[in-house]
Amino acid sequence: MKSLRYLICMIVLLLFISTSVWAENPETILGFSTDYDKGNITIYVVSTGCTKKGDFRFDYKGNVLTIVRTRRDACKAMPEKISLTFNLKEVGIKSNIPFRISNKIVVNLNLAKM
Repeated sequence: MKSLRYLICMIVLLLFISTSVWAENPETILGFSTDYDKGNITIYVVSTGCTKKGDFRFDYKGNVLTIVRTRRDACKAMPEKISLTFNLKEVGIKSNIPFRISNKIVVNLNLAKM
């Protein structure tokens, strides 16, 4: 009985740790664009039907922007490229300061990990 409880606790702990580690990885993106006049940035990512703006967090440190997906898209639709537009204030960057992106960029959506 003790070994069964131990096994269940270990499984739960591993699931929690693996979910936490996954959530902290930078998103592999399909593209990125800016619009100075509108004060927006647009990211292009892979979705299987449930990806939304609230699923992303932006880390901005030392003029380096990192886009992090905080919630996995668990829907079952065919993967497709979608665009999500954010205001620069939402992201935390100023339009008059140069910055770079630390995320990997791929052009083939089949190579982007979900």
